[in-house]
Amino acid sequence: MIKIKFHLAPLFALVAALFAPQAFADEGAIVPTPTESVVKLPEADNGPAVSNSPLLNPSANPMLNKPALALPSEQTDLWVRVRQGFKMGEVDTAAVRAQERIYASKPEYMQRVIERSRRYMYFIVGEVEKRGMPTEIALLPIVESAFIPRAQSHAAASGLWQFIPSTGQRYGLERTWWYDGRQDVMAATYAALDYLQDLYNLFGDWQLALAAYNWGEGGVGRALAKSRAKGLEDGFDNIKKPQETENYVPKLLAVRNIIANPAAFGLSIPAMPNQPYFQPVSTGKHMDLQLAAKLAGTTVEELLQLNPGLIRPVFAHKEDRKLLLPVDKVVAFEENLQRYDKPLLSWQPYVTKRGESFEGIAGKFGIQMAELRDVNKLGSARAANGQTILVPIRDSVDVSERQNLAALIAGAGKQEADQPPVAARQASARTESRTESRAESSYQVQRGDTLFSIAKRNGMTAAELKRLNGMRSNHVAQGSILKLEDGGRSQAADKLARSDKNDKADSAKASAQRQHVVRRGDTLDEIARRYDVSVSDLKKWNRPAARGALRVGYKLQIRHEG
Repeated sequence: MIKIKFHLAPLFALVAALFAPQAFADEGAIVPTPTESVVKLPEADNGPAVSNSPLLNPSANPMLNKPALALPSEQTDLWVRVRQGFKMGEVDTAAVRAQERIYASKPEYMQRVIERSRRYMYFIVGEVEKRGMPTEIALLPIVESAFIPRAQSHAAASGLWQFIPSTGQRYGLERTWWYDGRQDVMAATYAALDYLQDLYNLFGDWQLALAAYNWGEGGVGRALAKSRAKGLEDGFDNIKKPQETENYVPKLLAVRNIIANPAAFGLSIPAMPNQPYFQPVSTGKHMDLQLAAKLAGTTVEELLQLNPGLIRPVFAHKEDRKLLLPVDKVVAFEENLQRYDKPLLSWQPYVTKRGESFEGIAGKFGIQMAELRDVNKLGSARAANGQTILVPIRDSVDVSERQNLAALIAGAGKQEADQPPVAARQASARTESRTESRAESSYQVQRGDTLFSIAKRNGMTAAELKRLNGMRSNHVAQGSILKLEDGGRSQAADKLARSDKNDKADSAKASAQRQHVVRRGDTLDEIARRYDVSVSDLKKWNRPAARGALRVGYKLQIRHEG
């Protein structure tokens, strides 16, 4: 009997060893439930730091180096999917440890950030995965904007991905009086991932690509040249960089480590549904955001969180512009919109005159001064400088609801921005009309008026005004009555259409002049896909490309014909 026990002992030891790691993993992993909230930090320990503490040195914990084994309840958790896509190597530096301590010391802050991310994370993760990028990139908005969709920085960067105007323009983000593409959830995500992929292709390293996203490719390029001159290898740690950039990559890696194993930091991250939160829809029409929310059966607050690129209380429809709605509201919205037979707009653009009193404008259009300031973000200004503003168009709208929307838009700017919003497109009017009234349909020509001044004051072109009144010359007689509407469409809808037509023309002009600077790793096929053109067109527009010569630094002409 003793002999049998002697032979089985090694077998029992082997079985125990095989099952030990699984038992450790199951015991160490905390599987959050959808209702679980972020919990407190571990109890403070003011004693000497322990080198193998998972807080000070998470690499000592094997849970960080590979995702915990998923339990059945985790199969629908988006965070499991995110963890499985982590590809950036573990960096065990004092800078990363310091950022881990900072984030872990703010559990309430992390809870707010994670909660805000619920609307956007599924979409962002999907786009990151489509490009084969590390899913750490999906966490970048935590560092950039804390997932505040209208966040503004001191450097005039804006949105989840914090695009400055020039970089946003380079990557096709449209900015108009109605809309800022840098704050558009989908458009800005596409542009940010394009930019990051370009940077990775240029530098061949994700840490350097991220440094360039923060500092600019020129800064990183110059720093690399200096480090190479010293005989150093290319790498984030070997280049001299600003303090902000020095902390930038460690911040992302710290966030990655916390998401990988929140329990090691005394935190718990609620499960996130692994399914779409929103769906883009085409309205086919301009409409008030207040009305869109009603038709969808959701709140204006929710609509603004999903559509932060809309910087006025109106959705200005364009073929390539979509309204984002919660997935469970889309069917109701489309059915209600189809049945809705009342006007969709309660606001119209109004071109102010330089020096015109905002109080006078408010009185003219029957709107409270506070509401006029809120909806147009006028601040403390008392007089207009020729800009375009929004004013009411009809009386049938519930004024309290309209004021609520104005306050929400103004409040979003005050809460989330430290810089003024995008300035309205400038316009001027030289002559003041004596007979202007709300929702005018005609105008009596006054002394000093010209065809062009009347057209400009009413948001029209001279050609449109002539066509509408059957005029063959530019002469207008004092006292004559000119039509400002054709009766078929509302003046507000016409102005919106003209505004978007001008926006499209401006965008097309910019596109026609676009250039692409060839970077290391670029191919004609990739460039063609990025700009939605064909390889044959690229070769037609660029002779060196037609000969197969694609040198780094060469400027390819990108045209959009037709």
